[in-house]
Amino acid sequence: MKQIRELKKKLGDKYLFRRFLSDKEIQLLRQINPTEFETQTVASLTAGCVKIECCIYKANINLLLAYDVFVKDDPDSSDWIYYESPNVFVSAKETDMFTALNQVVEQNGLSYTECCFEKLDGKIVKADTKPKEATV
Repeated sequence: MKQIRELKKKLGDKYLFRRFLSDKEIQLLRQINPTEFETQTVASLTAGCVKIECCIYKANINLLLAYDVFVKDDPDSSDWIYYESPNVFVSAKETDMFTALNQVVEQNGLSYTECCFEKLDGKIVKADTKPKEATV
């Protein structure tokens, strides 16, 4: 896909696609359908200031795939902020993930190269230095 090649060239090492489970492994997990299952990232596509993850999770009695989109409030930050889960066809293939991410970027006025959000500094919690009194 031409758009992916152009973005890879523009972003360099800030474009990264990683696959953690193959299609066969996903299919096997769905067949086994374990009773206890924690959400697991199947694939991740980072493109500058936005990222999409393809996750497999337990919903009712089935294992399903979904996308989660994340953004940054500072290009140099290592922290990602959850943005949304688009309701689109889900696949762990790079081209499908890019298409879904690009749709979110275009529909919401996001950018691959610039952060579109004001940086919010959270509250700093100070450790309580006073010893706690024993209660009986």
